[in-house]
Amino acid sequence: MDTSTDTRPFVPAHCGGWPFLDPGHDPRRLITAAACARLHRRDGPQPAPAPAELAAVLAPDEALRIRALDLPRPLPSGTLTTRQLAAVDGTMDLLAELVPSWALLLRALPLAYLPMPDGRPSISASCFAWPQHILLATEAFDRPDVLAEQVLHETFHQWLYLCEELAPLQHPGCTRRITLPSGTSGRSPAELLGAAHVLCGLTRLWPLLRVPGPVRDQRLAHLDTYRTGCRRLLDEARPCLTEHGRALADRILEATP
Repeated sequence: MDTSTDTRPFVPAHCGGWPFLDPGHDPRRLITAAACARLHRRDGPQPAPAPAELAAVLAPDEALRIRALDLPRPLPSGTLTTRQLAAVDGTMDLLAELVPSWALLLRALPLAYLPMPDGRPSISASCFAWPQHILLATEAFDRPDVLAEQVLHETFHQWLYLCEELAPLQHPGCTRRITLPSGTSGRSPAELLGAAHVLCGLTRLWPLLRVPGPVRDQRLAHLDTYRTGCRRLLDEARPCLTEHGRALADRILEATP
């Protein structure tokens, strides 16, 4: 829907800012708004929903079923081991300990974790078509810092997907494709925003991780190079972005000088 006719609420104004970026952001408001939007998409206009109805559409399986009404895409199958799931849970605790302001964002949205199919080049993944589902490869569990980065990375994506349920970030029908600073090609302007949003979290996380100094310094240098590339690409992609997308781009640029 074009922004000139978009009557949906502007996410930052109604939720106190963008998730993970603004200290005044209220995750509960964003979750409630997204749940209401899902109920409307599934059942049409309804009277004020009961809390149980909102909770039902926030279950990962139901979120996936509702998304498939408009965007069907098979989800890979499989389950993580008990030890892997425990490691993810412990990583969430670690992230909340390192950045207490993230605690509610890390726990408020129910997430399901699945194994990455063999042969995929990345060690973690998520997409708009699979709300509240995160794929993790075996390699993501090699070191605690690696798992912390991948879990945070994909959790950032999940919260931005909630925002996109309420307010599109790019104009409909946009066919522009972008190569990210990492070399990953074929990404949309909205996916560029997602990558830049994640960058904000990783640059905050890495100085706090308990890792050897050279490991930290190398990763922060890589993120600094990535930031430079993202800033250039965001400027180039601006004509493709909606009002909401441009507002997020501005906030990201402010957060990553």
